[in-house]
Amino acid sequence: MKSKSILYHKEVFNIKQDHLVSPNISAQPKNNTVTAVDKALKILDAFTYGQPELSLAQLNRMLKIPKTTLFNHICTLERAGFLYKVNNTQNYRLGYKLMELNYFAHSSLPIMPYAVPLMEELCSTFDENVYLTTHIDGRVLYLKCLHANVHSIAYSVSGKTLPMHCTSCGKAMLSYMPHEEVVRILETHGMPAITQKTHTDFDSFMEELALCRERGYATDDEEESIGGRCVAVAVRTPIGNVAGALSISGSVMSMTDDKVSGCANTLLEACHVLMPHAHLFPAIQLQKG
Repeated sequence: MKSKSILYHKEVFNIKQDHLVSPNISAQPKNNTVTAVDKALKILDAFTYGQPELSLAQLNRMLKIPKTTLFNHICTLERAGFLYKVNNTQNYRLGYKLMELNYFAHSSLPIMPYAVPLMEELCSTFDENVYLTTHIDGRVLYLKCLHANVHSIAYSVSGKTLPMHCTSCGKAMLSYMPHEEVVRILETHGMPAITQKTHTDFDSFMEELALCRERGYATDDEEESIGGRCVAVAVRTPIGNVAGALSISGSVMSMTDDKVSGCANTLLEACHVLMPHAHLFPAIQLQKG
């Protein structure tokens, strides 16, 4: 049985009260960085998907922090659960405390009560995976995924980031950003070829964004993952600022042209429903001013 219509959710959502406000970051002092905290954050930020395990010597070379100071910071982070030492080595990895904080941050996102019911309906209607994303620092940040097939390998994407130029969500969001911001993002992060089908030419990519803007949705045809096809629509505030995106993703076999068209039309409706609540997306809440 199909779930209630998108318009039903619009009526329900209009009853809810948006009582959360964005933090006024600009009101905070600009020169209030605590050096010790700044160093600790740089240590944590040094760990990446490609380098999940680092030694004291490696961190010293990367961060240029004196070894004694660095060791003291690492010990403090280790005691607090933010790092742990790998058995029988001198290497460190990110600790469980970050997983705990990620869960708290994810589960308390104020957009979730509005977005999840829509995602559930989309997942049920099209029997494909549904993603909720936002943009942070010029990258796509994944907030939630609902998996259509309970027998498929389901893993959490909360907190995962990807380049904007190779994903349908990224392209949908870029298509409504000011030209100067798009250029800045692409210059900062580049346009690496994630697959052989990824857009890597600036001019042709700008033409792609113009097409996305014209039709109201973006697609990813094996540009981020071979065998995958996705369609996404941007969520914008009432004044047009890009807050995030919703996408439906499946295989190139299941996501036929007709299905992509149907998904796009329903996503457009869903994102229109989310528009009054777009200020609850992280990208908008983190804006200064």
